[in-house]
Amino acid sequence: MPLVRIGSKLVYYAHVPKCAGSAVEHYLRQNFGPIAFCDTKFLSHPPATKWTKSSPQHVDAMSMGRLFPPKFIDARFATVRHPVKRLVSVYRFQRDVEKTIPEATSFAAWIDTLAEARQADPYIYDNHVRPMTEIVPRGARTFKLEQGLGPLVDWLQKLAGEDYQLPGEIEPRNVLSDRLEKDGLTSKAVRPAKAVREKIYKLYRQDFDRFGYKIDL
Repeated sequence: MPLVRIGSKLVYYAHVPKCAGSAVEHYLRQNFGPIAFCDTKFLSHPPATKWTKSSPQHVDAMSMGRLFPPKFIDARFATVRHPVKRLVSVYRFQRDVEKTIPEATSFAAWIDTLAEARQADPYIYDNHVRPMTEIVPRGARTFKLEQGLGPLVDWLQKLAGEDYQLPGEIEPRNVLSDRLEKDGLTSKAVRPAKAVREKIYKLYRQDFDRFGYKIDL
């Protein structure tokens, strides 16, 4: 739940994992200064020193609501993504970078384990597979990655006012292919079959409905 000061306003970015969160956070820091409630080293801390079940930037909306009164924050926004594409990105990241998914486990086989895994631990993978609707608070302004991040820049510019002249582009950060290329590796492509997309639709129906996505890519 990164918090940033934009002029006199306290702004909350609901960081949905694998939805350009690192790029947006970097843009906020570069243009508005330090952000709060963001710990990019969370996973490297010894378990006994962690005070939350997920990194603070991946907080769920219910927990956020318990921590902050409704009118304490002036504006809220989030970036969202087609649920199938988001899960493909999570799978590839966990398989190829974090190594939490065995390389031999197919995307379809992994999807079959998600419902039970989420039930056993709602915070699994640092909230990477938590439904977007459980992270994005009601009333937050949402921006779809499929439409580019230009509309987000425009919204931030209006929020900031004439005191700021923001760069017109949010540059990509933490791109999987770039990270693997540095290590001389490549990532196997994932092309979910219709049957797999249908399973994802059943699991994440609320995300499809709330954010206006269709089952087809």
